[in-house]
Amino acid sequence: MKTVHVVLLLLGFTCLQGCLNNVEDISESSDYDPSEISYSNDIQPILTQTCGGSGCHVNSSTNGVNVSSYSTLMNSSGTVYGEAVVNPGNPDDSPLVDKIEPDPRFGSRMPQGGPFLTNDEISKIRAWIKGGAEDN
Repeated sequence: MKTVHVVLLLLGFTCLQGCLNNVEDISESSDYDPSEISYSNDIQPILTQTCGGSGCHVNSSTNGVNVSSYSTLMNSSGTVYGEAVVNPGNPDDSPLVDKIEPDPRFGSRMPQGGPFLTNDEISKIRAWIKGGAEDN
């Protein structure tokens, strides 16, 4: 009887291991190839929808940041960070990314009070910046 239990237990572990090997890594599934991201189709809609609450950064400049268009975004220099909000090619050094991810270096996560951008939206913005933050 003990042998049957051991065999069943081993079969169960083998099946479980096979299932675990087929689980998709969700943290990497939302990474985008920068060439797949379009500023006008992917990025501007996110910024318009999430950064314009109460007229904060759309059609106005708050703390030096205006995301109304590609031109205004790329010419925005955040007063708190003292630098351009987008550093083409380097999302980790872009204040825009810092402010939309948890625990920014300065102040509160944006949009202030939420709802915050989804991981998918943040991944798109990161990929766009990584790819050179082009006006495409």
